[in-house]
Amino acid sequence: MNDIYDALNHVSMDLDGYTPVPLTAGEKERQVRRLLAAEKGPRPAVRIHRRRWAVLAAAAALTACLAVGAGAAHAWSGDFAAFLGLGGGADSLGDMSKGLGLSQTLPGGTVTLEGVLGDDYCIYLPFTVEAPQGQVLDGTLDYGFDNCTLYSDASNGMVQHVQMLPDDDPTDNKLRFVMMASSTEPLRGKTAEATVWNLFSYPTDTSRLHDEDAVVPGRFQFSFRLDYEDRSVLVSDQSTDVGLGWPLARLELSPVSVYLELDGLPEDEMNPAFDASVVLIGADGSRQALVSDWEYDQTGQGIPALGFASGEKTVFQLFRAIDPAQYTAIEVNGVSFPLAGSAG
Repeated sequence: MNDIYDALNHVSMDLDGYTPVPLTAGEKERQVRRLLAAEKGPRPAVRIHRRRWAVLAAAAALTACLAVGAGAAHAWSGDFAAFLGLGGGADSLGDMSKGLGLSQTLPGGTVTLEGVLGDDYCIYLPFTVEAPQGQVLDGTLDYGFDNCTLYSDASNGMVQHVQMLPDDDPTDNKLRFVMMASSTEPLRGKTAEATVWNLFSYPTDTSRLHDEDAVVPGRFQFSFRLDYEDRSVLVSDQSTDVGLGWPLARLELSPVSVYLELDGLPEDEMNPAFDASVVLIGADGSRQALVSDWEYDQTGQGIPALGFASGEKTVFQLFRAIDPAQYTAIEVNGVSFPLAGSAG
C-alpha cells in the first residue's frame, strides 16, 4: 500500500498539453444542479474558537453597553466590545455598525443576530443562541455547529471564522458567539445571508449531522443588507516594490482590516502578500505586528488577524479594532508607508 502512495506522489501531468473541451448545454445544466445540491447539503462541522478572556472580561464589565462612535444608532453589548478591544473612545469606528435585532425561534431554541459591524472587506456579526427555559448551556464546555456561515452576493469567495464570547453565567440557557467573514470584493450595500445550524457539544462524531442530539437543534437562517459606513484610509495607491515579486499597487487601513493589492500577479500564481510582514508603527514609536490568533494567545503581543487572499488582493481581518489616527506608518515587508492625519 505504501508503494502505491509513493508512486502516486511522484505522478506529474503537463496540463499545457491538454486542450479544454467546452461543455454541452446538458453538461452545464448537470454541473449547476450538482453545485446547487452541494450547497444545500451538510457542511463540515464548525468548531468554535476560544480566546483568553482574563483581560477582555474585565473590559466587558467596564463597557456594559458601548456605543460605536458619535451619532451611531447601535450600542454594542459589552462582551463584543471587549472582544474587539474597544476602550472608552471608539470614535474611530464611527457608524461602521448597524443594529439588526433579528431573531428566529424554532422548537429547539432561538438565535438572535445583534448587529453587523464592518468595512468594505470585513464583517463581524455577534449573535446569541438560546435554549428553552430550564436547559443549561455551560460556556466552559466545547461547542461546535453543523454549519455556521455568512455569505454575501458581493463575492464568490469568503473566509470565515467563529469565536465564542465569554459566558458570564454558565448556569443559564444562553451562549454568545461572533461570526466573522472577509472578502476581497466590496461588501457594503450588498445582501448577506447567515446560517446557524445545530449547536452541539464535544466530544462527538463530527462526520454526521446532529439533528437528533444537538443541544440547540435547528437550522436558523437570516438575510439582511450590509448598510454601514466604511472608515478605511487610503495609505498608498502608488506602485511600490515591497519585495513580493510584484509591486504593491494599493494599501488601505481601517479600524478592522488591512487591504493589499498587487499589480500584475498572474491568475495561476499564489499571492505572496498573504505571507507578508505587516507592522503598524505607533505615534510613540511602538511596533505592532499582525499575528495569528494562536500567536496572540501565546504571547499577548501584536494584533491578532486572519488573512485571506484571492487573485491580486489580500485582506487581513483584525480581531482587535484599532484607531488608525494613533499610528504614524504601516510597514509591509520592512517598507514604510506614512499615514496622513495621524497622531504623530
